[in-house]
Amino acid sequence: MNKINNLNLYALNYQNQVEKKPDKKAEEKQAPLENAGQKKAQTGALLDAMTLSGVQNMTFAGINRINPKDYLDDASIARIQASMQNFTGVVDSYTNAVQAELPGISANQAQALALRAVMKDV
Repeated sequence: MNKINNLNLYALNYQNQVEKKPDKKAEEKQAPLENAGQKKAQTGALLDAMTLSGVQNMTFAGINRINPKDYLDDASIARIQASMQNFTGVVDSYTNAVQAELPGISANQAQALALRAVMKDV
């Protein structure tokens, strides 16, 4: 008889727990989308901060120079330099072709299109 009473109490407690469970959809609707205490960042201020951080990184770029001879032999250095000259030559020829096809385009835009075309060919 004691086991039956324990089973009935367990069933009643389980039923109470099921009834007390809040609906997840109702909680999602009630949750605020934004915190009232937080400020929204202005887009212009955010872009200015990103530009400033880029400028700061450029000033530190020249401090720690890497000497390739510490890591590579002379043949590897010559091979890399030749491949970089070939790459810049290809980019320059693509840039000239873009500027010839689209005469009103700026130099930066022409170079960006040329780089994109070169990277697709690679």
